[in-house]
Amino acid sequence: MGIRIAFQNMNHQPVEMVSGFDQSKLHELIEAATAGSLLDGIQRQSDTMYNSYQLEFLLAELSAIRAEGTGEQEVVSVLRRAAETAIRRHGYLWFSAD
Repeated sequence: MGIRIAFQNMNHQPVEMVSGFDQSKLHELIEAATAGSLLDGIQRQSDTMYNSYQLEFLLAELSAIRAEGTGEQEVVSVLRRAAETAIRRHGYLWFSAD
């Protein structure tokens, strides 16, 4: 079961899908996340959406991760770029489980 990530503009219109990451590594990051964190809040079987304000906290969480291996580094990098884009455009990141 995968999780798709999409950037939406401020009117909740899909702008682009986020790609270039290993789904299994994303699931590992979610599983290893601290209880109550935004990463922990990403649902594996339903949708999760974060706004620009919340994404600032997600960026802080991502900065604290000591990624092990290329796969984790790629996931953290993709999430960071997606969050920064959504913040810059006053949009949202939508995590959608398959």
